[in-house]
Amino acid sequence: MNLVLASRNLQRQRAISWLLEANWVGAEHANTVLAWGRKPSSFKAQRIADKLGLPLLRIEDGFIRSFGAGVSFPALSAVVDNLGIYYDSTCPSELESLLASHEGLLTDRMNVDAAIKMLIGNRLSKYNHAPHVQLPISESAERSVLVVDQTYGDMSVQLGAATQQTFTQMLQAAIDENPGALILVKTHPEVSDGSKRGYLSQVQASVLPQGGQIRMLRQLANPIGLLQQVNKVYVATSGMGFEALLCGKPLRCFGLPWYAGWGVTEDEQHCPRRLRTRSIPELFAAAYLRYTRYLNPVTHQQGSIFDVMDWLIRQRQMAGLA
Repeated sequence: MNLVLASRNLQRQRAISWLLEANWVGAEHANTVLAWGRKPSSFKAQRIADKLGLPLLRIEDGFIRSFGAGVSFPALSAVVDNLGIYYDSTCPSELESLLASHEGLLTDRMNVDAAIKMLIGNRLSKYNHAPHVQLPISESAERSVLVVDQTYGDMSVQLGAATQQTFTQMLQAAIDENPGALILVKTHPEVSDGSKRGYLSQVQASVLPQGGQIRMLRQLANPIGLLQQVNKVYVATSGMGFEALLCGKPLRCFGLPWYAGWGVTEDEQHCPRRLRTRSIPELFAAAYLRYTRYLNPVTHQQGSIFDVMDWLIRQRQMAGLA
């Protein structure tokens, strides 16, 4: 594949060329234009594609990205989409189209089950540098509920049918539907370190009139470890919502993330394109195995989800996080 880029930032990320097995070339030799998701630079990419009469390919970090966040930790996975991008509910994506089709997604069920077991058993997530945190759950709390905040202005929120009001309604629903419960509001790591703000940043710890209490989780914490300790989860569009499903937790979605609308979530909104019922293993197989490409961290060639998970497990062990 010969790619022309609309963003120099993409060209500096060597892992992308390895993942796509692609070459960066000038416009006269290109057969595809590459854009990063729905970032502002993607509009420039669309104009270039239209001018050259070439297809536009969108790329984003995969669901299991790296050990840490940021440019110091190159992506070990990526999703590639020639229709849209998975977090944009306003139009179809390759992932949504695959899930909406009649295609069987569990032809290799043993690999699907093994990958889920390995991911959850080793508490692997998009980023994997966070320690396990024991939640402050006392015997007096009848239930523990996790409400997941996100960074303000995140594209998955804007394109996932969610707003500031969505987060306010979500927190109130968690309070109203779980009297006597401990309501844990998890902030995003970039909000915790002060670099960004969240939609629920102003929420304060408090005792609720009908019993129970709100507590803020501002520290860095392994997402799977948190999910394993609570009874129910509330999200707008966060990827933690799907991880909650993998952990067997009841989930309420207030936006339209990619995993909503397939019969395994309690949804506040409806997407008319999502008419099929899909199981959690089918959703995992489609998103993590079919839609995502992986880079073998050792050989720097295309690999599998197991190559990446094996490597991340070793990294967590060496960091004392296992």
